[in-house]
Amino acid sequence: MYPLLELGPVRLSSGGLLLIIAVLIGTWLFERHARQRGGEQLVELAGRCASVALLGALVGARLWYGMFSWDVYGRSPGLFLAFRIGDFAWPGALAGGALAGYLWCRHFGISAVELADAAALALPIAQVVASIGLLLSGEALGAPTVLPWAVYLSGVARHPTQLYFAAAALVSRALLAWGARSAARPGMLTAFYLGFQGIAMLLIEALRVDSLVVAGGIRVAQVSGLLLLLAALWWQRSHVVAAPS
Repeated sequence: MYPLLELGPVRLSSGGLLLIIAVLIGTWLFERHARQRGGEQLVELAGRCASVALLGALVGARLWYGMFSWDVYGRSPGLFLAFRIGDFAWPGALAGGALAGYLWCRHFGISAVELADAAALALPIAQVVASIGLLLSGEALGAPTVLPWAVYLSGVARHPTQLYFAAAALVSRALLAWGARSAARPGMLTAFYLGFQGIAMLLIEALRVDSLVVAGGIRVAQVSGLLLLLAALWWQRSHVVAAPS
């Protein structure tokens, strides 16, 4: 576990550094896939939409964590504005970024489908980088295990949940790339991405010991996984363009 990286006199948070790298890679891939799918016109829209979606993701990630950690944030509201990498929740980031991007498209009368598909292709690689940051910083702790691929964090052999998330992202990226090559209908890549995210959250979050929970011990991320599966079905029914007859 390397929570801090020392580069000469400079000490950087490993999780924060890799999160920033993940954002940069994700933005670059978003514009690249937009260019491949819609040429210069779509990549210009992607560049303008990306900053709005990133802001929405940042706000959503912090609000999500704060709302479900109200025992701490309620006493210190200033934490909502603090740059605490460990207090950014991925379900909130995904919801906030998607909502901000969707509203931006609606405001300017732009179809969100192709942009969403480009984002679906870009996000998994960014998630791999961010997951490695979680491992280095010792976040998203897995439950104790005796499995041979366990990693030692906080002095205990644990499920490498960070690597499980990274592996799930790589699998989803491979399947999405195959779908893109096979000329999947517009919107289908987004539906698949949301559905796969939902499944990953449902399965992997069960192996964590530091998940956000609500009354009754219900894991917030697993509820989010169910909602993502429903969102995938809604998106497919509402936005996937019907194949020509």
